[in-house]
Amino acid sequence: MKTLIQRIEQQSRVTNLSSKSWLDIVDDVVLPHMAGRAGLRYKIHDDYMNLLADFAYEIICKDKNLANELFEIALQRISCGAVLHGDKKWPEPLDFKYWEYSSKFDEDHVMTEGCFNFIMNAADTCLKHCRKDVKEHMLKILFGIIKHTNAYGEVTHEYYALADFKPQAADLYRHATCLVECYASFKELYRNYAAPGQWEKHKMWFSEHFDEINWNSFFKDTMCLKGNFFQRLFQKRRIKNELRILAMRVAS
Repeated sequence: MKTLIQRIEQQSRVTNLSSKSWLDIVDDVVLPHMAGRAGLRYKIHDDYMNLLADFAYEIICKDKNLANELFEIALQRISCGAVLHGDKKWPEPLDFKYWEYSSKFDEDHVMTEGCFNFIMNAADTCLKHCRKDVKEHMLKILFGIIKHTNAYGEVTHEYYALADFKPQAADLYRHATCLVECYASFKELYRNYAAPGQWEKHKMWFSEHFDEINWNSFFKDTMCLKGNFFQRLFQKRRIKNELRILAMRVAS
């Protein structure tokens, strides 16, 4: 199995890198040769995305501060078309030195193998070891996946950008759900789960947090009640009873 440096030499065709500092390798080789310079690319290249996917933890260990910049560049690529989500902030929070590698200046592009591999293999490292803003960006991407897919592999009609990876939609959904429920706060999870068209996908989570839920807010946020006063009252009781029973079944 190739080492990180060997992989960079192979992909970039630049040799004798073992004598250089990691910062010089990143600035002179990894970013210009593997990510691609602004104006000379239409998206961050998959060579870069796959490198971070395959060597995520080693890159963190090399230089954590620099790793944050590298991971943010990868996340901006995913946000540039591969995964739909709101509230994009770019080229910030990249250091000004790396603004030319921001995807803000690129064309939107569908999910690629590099994007998929990064999500599946590097997301956990991002959430566990990166600074707060990078972690928050990763969570936005994961919540975007959850919003536009489900456990059965179904994809919302507007999520055309999943493209060739629609057969992996269920895997993406399960992976994203596992990670957000491990690393996101209760407030973040509630805000994304208690939404129209979303809450039914997360009945298990609501059942597990039954006593923490403000149910008046829940029914308002999810907009799940229909009909007159008595019909809505019946629906409230039915939903709460269903979730309470679900929690009891899991406990037993």
